[in-house]
Amino acid sequence: MTHTQMLAIGCAAILFLPPLLLAGIVSFTALVLNPRTGAATDYHTSALLSATPPPLIEPTTLKIVTFNIACAYLFTSNRPERMREIGRVLTELDPDIVGIQESFVAKDREILLEALSESRLQYHADYPAATVGNGLLTLSAYPIVENYFHRFRVNNPWYKMHQGDWWAGKGVGLARILLPDGAVVDFYNTHAQAGRGDAANAAVRFEQMGELAAFMNQSRTGVGPAFIVGDFNTRMGRSDLERAMSEAGLLCAMTIESGIDFIFAAEDKRYNVETLDTIAITGETRGSKGALFLSRAPTPRELWRILFGPGEMTTLSDHKGFMSTIRIHPQ
Repeated sequence: MTHTQMLAIGCAAILFLPPLLLAGIVSFTALVLNPRTGAATDYHTSALLSATPPPLIEPTTLKIVTFNIACAYLFTSNRPERMREIGRVLTELDPDIVGIQESFVAKDREILLEALSESRLQYHADYPAATVGNGLLTLSAYPIVENYFHRFRVNNPWYKMHQGDWWAGKGVGLARILLPDGAVVDFYNTHAQAGRGDAANAAVRFEQMGELAAFMNQSRTGVGPAFIVGDFNTRMGRSDLERAMSEAGLLCAMTIESGIDFIFAAEDKRYNVETLDTIAITGETRGSKGALFLSRAPTPRELWRILFGPGEMTTLSDHKGFMSTIRIHPQ
């Protein structure tokens, strides 16, 4: 029996522990580990806030991607195969900056980065936090010179840990990206509270959108263009997204309907931002196991299918990715 099979059987066995014992083990582990935040959070120390970089002078075109890749233990399957194919697709699309969400598994993140080794996306930043990490990963064709993270203070409460969001230490990751002419782009990547069929989660997300706007307003250099991408878990016209857009001055930088995944530019009198085109990123690949994407813990039968089921074709994720081609015109 291989080590992988032994681990899988061990994971499956955990599901059959007495419910109270299992709940106790899970709760203790979470309460010990979840408060940690390993990413840099004090953006006030930013050298680029005290010595601001030059503004963008010449018109510049950037291809910007947002993509929730659904890479998590137990909840998704065929992760290595999907990461390789996502890397191949991104290499072919040749974007300048990519915001990834749900890149929770470190080994699979390495597979994705290896699949991108021949692309221009040679720089990356992640934002360690909480028990399982927040899944945020930013990729760039240009150097990332600083990165900071704001962990949402308002989050799913601990007693709803079964919904999943509390474990992830969700927030907003900032990467300052140095363009060839010396200008710096402030690029933000986020993943907000999911609905989970729980009406109270909308109130959590509304507060998160206020935190998001405040973090952007306070941490931007105020000189270069700024963008935010991510899985906002809400839609146009809803009060939470309207709050973020209003308080941070966000302009949608997409030309097609995108559901809950967005690319926004921050309004700035120095620049006119023109979205030339947006495409959806889709595809499928052959997986070595059953193809499943879950928003809850798997049943024993589903877990067996994820770990030992026969190979199936699988989509790249349960989300589409999106890429906008954006022209930035200095005013």
